[in-house]
Amino acid sequence: MKKRKLIGVIISEVEELYQHKLLRGIISQCYALDYDIAIFSTFIKDSDFTEYKTGEKNIFNLINLDHFDGILVASLTLVIDNLAEEIEQMLLEKCKCPVLFIDKPAKCFPSINTNDWEAAEKIVDHLIEEHGYRDIYCLAADPNAVATILRVEGYKASLRKHKIPIDESRISYEGDFGHAGGERLARKLAGGEIRKPDAVMCISDRMAIGLANELLNHGIHVPEDIAITGYDGIDETAICYTSITTFSAPIVQTGIDAVCELSEMMTGAKPEPYKMVPGNLEIGHSCGCSGINYMKRSGIFRLKDKLDDYKIFLDSYMTESLTAARNLEDCINKFCYYLYLIKNYSDYYLCLCDNWDESADHYDVEDPLHTKIGYTEEMKLVLACEDAKPVKSNYNFKTKDMIPDLWNDREKPKAYYFTPLHFNGYCIGYSVITYGDKVEAYDITYRNWSRNIMNALEYYRMHKKLYLASFRDVLTGVYNRNGLNQNLPNILDEAMREKKILFVFLADMDNLKEINDNFGHMEGDNAITVVSKAIQSCLIGNEICARIGGDEFLVIGTYDETTVSPEEFIRKVNKYLRKYNKNSMKPYEVKISMGAFSDYITDKAKVNEMVDHADHIMYRNKARNKQKYNL
Repeated sequence: MKKRKLIGVIISEVEELYQHKLLRGIISQCYALDYDIAIFSTFIKDSDFTEYKTGEKNIFNLINLDHFDGILVASLTLVIDNLAEEIEQMLLEKCKCPVLFIDKPAKCFPSINTNDWEAAEKIVDHLIEEHGYRDIYCLAADPNAVATILRVEGYKASLRKHKIPIDESRISYEGDFGHAGGERLARKLAGGEIRKPDAVMCISDRMAIGLANELLNHGIHVPEDIAITGYDGIDETAICYTSITTFSAPIVQTGIDAVCELSEMMTGAKPEPYKMVPGNLEIGHSCGCSGINYMKRSGIFRLKDKLDDYKIFLDSYMTESLTAARNLEDCINKFCYYLYLIKNYSDYYLCLCDNWDESADHYDVEDPLHTKIGYTEEMKLVLACEDAKPVKSNYNFKTKDMIPDLWNDREKPKAYYFTPLHFNGYCIGYSVITYGDKVEAYDITYRNWSRNIMNALEYYRMHKKLYLASFRDVLTGVYNRNGLNQNLPNILDEAMREKKILFVFLADMDNLKEINDNFGHMEGDNAITVVSKAIQSCLIGNEICARIGGDEFLVIGTYDETTVSPEEFIRKVNKYLRKYNKNSMKPYEVKISMGAFSDYITDKAKVNEMVDHADHIMYRNKARNKQKYNL
């Protein structure tokens, strides 16, 4: 086992800007301290699709807390159905190492926050010092949110510094961090409900964009009539109709500080930050500044990269290619090929649950056996790509190890991203991607790439299931007539080639109509299933069992002379049914008539004679049973 410390990060939607910046700080500081990082993330923050959320959240059940030296929780991103609270409870019950929450307080663990106070103060300083605005309105949001509290305090600090009286009526908490909050304020300003200020400082960029767009709809121009600033530095501020002046928050520094504080909790000594990464003011048109070179905005570069990557992804026809895969091996080959779409990665691992396609052997489409919560005890590593060189794999490892490479000796630390593989609520497995010793996080291309992988695996599973169902009986799982016809030639060839006895067994229920009429067809189906299980319990592996009618079953197999005789086979089936009828608590008994015959064959055509002979014996027994049971 390696000696390097391992830090866990629990987060959602890694590809978003806040998460990217936070992880850049976390990974950089961890690398400076020679720590490995295992990052567990959902691809979504929230969704109206309940089943999909179940599949996403399951990735956090993979975390083996015994392996970690410290845990960081980006709780602000965990907004799926009380997920932050669930994670906190899990850590409280199972985690023995230090835990630190980021940008959202926890009940039972310490937390650290982004320095929004100073950042918000600087953006208000800009409005006052560069433009001379004095009446500055503050559009805030949830007054209990840490981000709101800190950003409003920064706004007030700037006013105090410039000796501008603080008017609480010029602070609104009716925002929502989204476009709608800004749009609502715009309508109130346009309608005269609120006196127009010189400028509005919005505590989120999306509120600033919503405000600017809605003001324009009412004939109020930005910045000529009202100046606006945002906060967060999201990409959209650079390309909206009125480019928004914003502050790119010092989130990278938050990640650095979080690792330093966690390290102190782990070791008792607080390390020096590897560097200081402050936020920065990004100037747009909305505050009144002119002569702006928009190409210097960081959002422009990010959006250009996203657009280029998105075009390459769409032009790859990955979805269509995966849909055309003939089998699982072909599917994996195509996964290998399309790894070229992932930028800068070093290693990629595709891990499937040991039973991920087990439902292909279960023929009730409405009752799949897929794991929903947690993972199988062992995972199947079907693709291991190391140093960007895809190598198909096929071996199992203990799920508690999460990924084998995590425990290999290495000169440099790594950051591993664990993301879920599922189809709606059904767990398929998980993926792991690393960027070697580079400080990187996956982007929207990887998210969409992974969704294609999930859909392709589910398509393969269902295709296999439908294929098997074409020669399997849906109710009982034994062969249907098509399956019997496909497999019978092999049985007959074995019997003749190895001079084995051919065994034929027929069974027909005696009272199915009575059960259906008196207790309903669901009970009738139950009785048919019981008969199937009784017969299958007597098989030794050299037979094929088929349901050849509504309540008729046929078994054909090869036996040695010392193997079970036809009479003994029938006794075993009867014994199973007697035990079932005694213990089932059903208001009816399951009754069948049987016939069996065995002989050597030299011609395949003889099997028809043997089936007729077994059928004759069965109907002779059925006649006796009618007299016995007065049927």
